Amino acid sequence: MYKLIIMIIFCSVLSANELSILKDNKKQLRETEKQRIQEKYNSANKDWISPITINSGLSRGHSFSSQSDNLTKSVSIGFTQSIYKSGGIEFTIKNAKDVLDSDLINWEIENNAILETIYETLLQIKQLKIQIEQNKYSLKNKEIQLELKKIQYEAGNADITELNDAIMDKNSQYKQNIAIENSLKDKEYELSKYTNLKYNQIELLDFKVINKDDFIKNNLNIKYENSQVASFDSSYKNLKSSYLPQVTLGTNYSYSNKEDMIKDDKTTSKNGTISLNISMPLYDINKSSTLEESRLNLLKQKLNLSDVKDQIKYEYDQILNQIDTYEKQSKIIIDNLNLYTELINANKSSNDSGMSATYDLEILQNTKKVNEYDLEINDINIKLQYSKLYFKTKV
Repeated sequence: MYKLIIMIIFCSVLSANELSILKDNKKQLRETEKQRIQEKYNSANKDWISPITINSGLSRGHSFSSQSDNLTKSVSIGFTQSIYKSGGIEFTIKNAKDVLDSDLINWEIENNAILETIYETLLQIKQLKIQIEQNKYSLKNKEIQLELKKIQYEAGNADITELNDAIMDKNSQYKQNIAIENSLKDKEYELSKYTNLKYNQIELLDFKVINKDDFIKNNLNIKYENSQVASFDSSYKNLKSSYLPQVTLGTNYSYSNKEDMIKDDKTTSKNGTISLNISMPLYDINKSSTLEESRLNLLKQKLNLSDVKDQIKYEYDQILNQIDTYEKQSKIIIDNLNLYTELINANKSSNDSGMSATYDLEILQNTKKVNEYDLEINDINIKLQYSKLYFKTKV
């Protein structure tokens, strides 16, 4: 039941890009990053709204001609707000939304990269476990071959070089077994950095091929580059609007208290103003270069989008070609397995009649097991390629 629950959770993670499988600190980090993105948008979306300001002051002045010594206290509150900026307000709001879309897509890309790392690590762990079992049979064959060389050497049918090569082959296989076991420990540690779940508590999913048109349409990197184009476009339009006429509405309320320290006379005044102003920059030495830089940034991003699309198409074809290669290799392995089955059956008959050595049958059986594990390893290689397609698309 526990494993079933874990499987359901992980299926949900992969299909909805949820992060419940992660350790709490990593999950909180991703959630905090999303909150930061949202707050960044909330601020940028209202950036066109001016703040209300309050000012207060205290001043003292002495007049030698009128023999007065005045202490003035004042306070004022007001704001100046743009109500028309030749489209600038609309472009400010749109740019905030464009940046939000871009940031959220990038956030999702980062999530998928984490999930892909977890999934690939799981597959690699499974692959290494298979290789450990496979190497046991390879080591058995090396031991048999060494034993045969010893017999041949003692009978004078092999020289010391051949015997030494057999010893080295066995030692090499033994070292390889140790290296694979160490690699497994490294991968298990790698998995533990992302999740508290163990390898056998997470169900491996089997992704299938994605149609090329759908892969390009839903590709997160292409979506991100598209969102960047929109962001640069609204930023450029907003910048252009800053050099066009704008209308501002201003209002202010002030209160002051003036006290003559010599004559002991006090004067109080209250004033309120409202204004409507039209303004437009007449000359800015940097206008041309500033606008041109913004326009070129937009053009560069459009060209980059086209380049990314070409890379994604090539990447898809490359992955499909690699999958096809693995599938062809699997067919060859299956043919080898059928051949070994025939040889084993024939050798059993020969062995039963005493016409062949027991070693021959054992070597064939071990080699068949090695090929069976090769088939499983190849199947994992195919799954790894399919996962590359899956995690690069928006689910």
